[in-house]
Amino acid sequence: MKNKTNAVQVIARATKCPDFEPDEIFSLMRRLNMNEKGLAILMNVTPATVRLWTSGAVKPCGTAKRIMQIYSACPEVISKISVETEESNAETDT
Repeated sequence: MKNKTNAVQVIARATKCPDFEPDEIFSLMRRLNMNEKGLAILMNVTPATVRLWTSGAVKPCGTAKRIMQIYSACPEVISKISVETEESNAETDT
């Protein structure tokens, strides 16, 4: 097995999360092809919270910053989460 470092391992070694200023949050939304509502669903917060972040009125908390850092570094994790959620929902429906 190759000694391959993935994004999560790199982030886990990081000592501090970036601050994610409003322009960086907008950039992340563009990169993920999402609007405020989509990012809110992804981050498990309300759209009003995302609006506060993007207006600069409130800064994201440490956990939100870490999650945004992961999505920035490894956007493919979103599709993995989506697939796992769909599979989990299908199992509970049967």
